[in-house]
Amino acid sequence: MLPLFILAALAYGAASFAYGAGTTEDSGIKLWARALLASAAALHLATVGAQCVEGYHPFKSVFLATSLGVLIAVSGFLAISAKRRPMRALGAVLAPLGLVALTLGVVMGPNTPEPSDAVSAGLVRAHIALATIGVSGFTLAAGVAGLYLGMERRLRTKQFKLQEKSGISLRGLDRLHWWMVLLVTPVFTVAIVTGALALLREGGLDMLSERAVEMVAAAIAFVASSASLISRAVWGLRGRKAAWLTMVAFLSMVLILVSYAIRS
Repeated sequence: MLPLFILAALAYGAASFAYGAGTTEDSGIKLWARALLASAAALHLATVGAQCVEGYHPFKSVFLATSLGVLIAVSGFLAISAKRRPMRALGAVLAPLGLVALTLGVVMGPNTPEPSDAVSAGLVRAHIALATIGVSGFTLAAGVAGLYLGMERRLRTKQFKLQEKSGISLRGLDRLHWWMVLLVTPVFTVAIVTGALALLREGGLDMLSERAVEMVAAAIAFVASSASLISRAVWGLRGRKAAWLTMVAFLSMVLILVSYAIRS
């Protein structure tokens, strides 16, 4: 497993450099960046498979789940950009994020104990499985939201050239962002519920109070993502405000993961 981890880490690092070195969408280096990121994702998947063989499956700890979730996000990026002009800025974010998630999964993943009670263990596994989808979904949604905010700002400040070719229009980014938030919010909501039930079963209300930071962050993420969907349906909210709500939800999710890491 260790050789696969080293190769995947090197591939993610090389992809990060390649995406950072490409200065224009027409630069030939972008092809190398995409190939390196695809290689890193394949090696990352092989590392996850090797961990499963050793008994550390992705639903066993939040760090292993985070590793898988970001891998899904990277794979999703490679898929959605395959038939469009590659969205280089999003790749530049996902490559180092993949390296961090991979490292957390390998270094911290095996150190998380499981509850002894069978029902609690089942709830924890369900929570981790759903949180994995939430992590990958919100990572992609936040990346698309960040692209939207960057493009929208360039249009407002007129920092663009007429002959410049963008990977996707603002309208296309807004619609893609909406679909991602629409799909991931219900999953993330159920992840919050199963997590709270597991905590209540394990230690009652006292356990919930010990995880106050995580619960508050989860509530903020839920409110922000739900507000984005409800406001769009009722008042037609979209564009920059909706993108910022998604960024708030994503940062709250990151705070939850950081809190897990500190406690471990």
